[in-house]
Amino acid sequence: MQVVLSEQKLQQVIATALHELTERARTGVPDTGTFTPLSAHFAAGALVKGVGDVELRLAPLSGDAGKQERYLDVRVATASGGSHSSSWVFYGKTAALKEVLKNEASLKGKIRDAIVKSAESLQRHELG
Repeated sequence: MQVVLSEQKLQQVIATALHELTERARTGVPDTGTFTPLSAHFAAGALVKGVGDVELRLAPLSGDAGKQERYLDVRVATASGGSHSSSWVFYGKTAALKEVLKNEASLKGKIRDAIVKSAESLQRHELG
């Protein structure tokens, strides 16, 4: 079953959201300790079947004071917004995060795959 309706546009909105998140991460993610989570959103309803909004979220682990663990997750909502699915596309220390953010092509692929897998999962479970 093909869930991506417009591959080119999906790639473009992922790139835009990732660029926005990366720019904010340069100044908003300290080397250690907690920080206010950063996010970038886009509407994907016209791009991926059965999907509404997508959020890319970069955050520290809870209770991370003095540590360096960070994660980047992709949260996909159904078209109705009534359900969502999320998955981590990165987990690691700050230095590794900064390296991952430099490799946009690889990260875009992981984000795209996470969106598709979430869309398929939401459709399989008929959550709307």
